[in-house]
Amino acid sequence: MTLVLFFITFCAATLQAATGFGFGIIAVTAFLIILKSTSAVQIVIIITLAMSMVHWFKIRSIVPVDLVKKLIMGCLIGYPIGVVLFNMADIETLKIAVAILILLMSAQNGFERYRSRNSDTQRFLPTNKKYCAGVGTLSGAMASALAMPGPAVIGYLTQCDLDKNTIRAAVITTSTVSYAVALILQMSVFGIAAETWESSLMLLPATFAGLFFGEYISKFINPALFKNITLFVLLASGLNILITL
Repeated sequence: MTLVLFFITFCAATLQAATGFGFGIIAVTAFLIILKSTSAVQIVIIITLAMSMVHWFKIRSIVPVDLVKKLIMGCLIGYPIGVVLFNMADIETLKIAVAILILLMSAQNGFERYRSRNSDTQRFLPTNKKYCAGVGTLSGAMASALAMPGPAVIGYLTQCDLDKNTIRAAVITTSTVSYAVALILQMSVFGIAAETWESSLMLLPATFAGLFFGEYISKFINPALFKNITLFVLLASGLNILITL
């Protein structure tokens, strides 16, 4: 089982580094199935925070500060909502919630891309306070309840008039803040067992190996491929959760 966890962690970290999101989607799904405990969420929070902090230092110079500030303001509303959901839900409920949210975002993202291909002009979503507050709230709730702040933000930003690097930087920065807050909330409200810390530390080598490999391959991902990868990962992850229920 340890080797399986290492492999999953490496693949998830590679995707996270290459696109700015994806670790939570892959790791939470797989860890919940393998570990059969909500401690999987805490493990993902710990190792993703460590990875995100390292990753953020590499991309901090291109972070769209104003956009990130608006997203984080929404996240602050979502964090306590996520804690309540985490406290109320069991494993199966968490998995169903993840699947539904991811599939809804995939469908909406895919529809917008289809419509843009069949239109003379591409429509972009605005990056105003109203949109960012809504997306941030969902992202914050998913961060503290499911260790998945990225999908809501990436699903939104890929439909805005932004380039690949700006999207990656915004998602990584927002996720770093979210994972830090989520970890503090988990420690304060629920506590984190020593075994959970040990499992997280054990997986850090695979995490950083995936981080550096993902950074390398990100140079070869063009904007079109970037959006195709994000859509595919969202859709495949949601379907995978439903299949394994």
